[in-house]
Amino acid sequence: IFFTLSVGIGAILTYTSYLKKTDDVALSGLTAASANEFAEIILGASIVIPAAFVFFGPLEIQNIAAGGAFNLGFVTMPLIFQKIALSAFFGCLWFSLLFLAGITSSVSLAQPSIAFLEDEFNISKKKAVVIFGIVSFILCQPAILFLKHGAVNELDFWGGTFCLVLFATIETILFAWVFGIEKAWEELHHGADLKIPRIYKFIIKYVTPLFLFSILISWFWKEGIPTIAMHGVNHADKPYVLGIRLMLLGMFVTLAIMVKIAWRKRAKK
Repeated sequence: IFFTLSVGIGAILTYTSYLKKTDDVALSGLTAASANEFAEIILGASIVIPAAFVFFGPLEIQNIAAGGAFNLGFVTMPLIFQKIALSAFFGCLWFSLLFLAGITSSVSLAQPSIAFLEDEFNISKKKAVVIFGIVSFILCQPAILFLKHGAVNELDFWGGTFCLVLFATIETILFAWVFGIEKAWEELHHGADLKIPRIYKFIIKYVTPLFLFSILISWFWKEGIPTIAMHGVNHADKPYVLGIRLMLLGMFVTLAIMVKIAWRKRAKK
């Protein structure tokens, strides 16, 4: 849900910066969230998961889930298609849709970095795209070369799970507490065709950050130390997992330095 709605990533913040002041953020947000959750939760939970359960059974489903973040889409579904009529057609359709979802997500995730290079370092869009493409190509090699050592699962956990909740918590605090819920509420209703119930004012300011904090604290309490200490990771895979973590840390430090440089340039102006 966090990933598909671009919550905690920065993509949605970049795209909203292109909106006009009078654009209907409330209705657009409701439409996007409703359509996404209907497709992801209602359709996904009522079609894909039951189908996997019927063909493999409850015990095998648990083994599949434990095998990795992408096993259901890339391993389980093809096996299901083999057992039904027109398997080649449905398999082709399935992977075509996965490719479409992946490529559109990649484009949306690329825009924040490209816009950052354009706006803060005065780099042309063409050069920014080339720089982003080269860096992305280099950084994706560990995921390809060390797939069997758990590189993709490690990237998915920190980049696609943990950090999304962490940054979503920070975003919520900045929006509701630093920017201020009163100003935020006013901005939400600029040009809006619908009026958001006032109860959401309380939810955004108190319930949402508290809920996100509870998720983080619960994770640290139950799984934080074992995950950081790589408990359960095969001894042969630990150097690769550690390398992935160092790569992610290096990316974060590099981005932090670039942001600091951009702030200094703005201060001089």
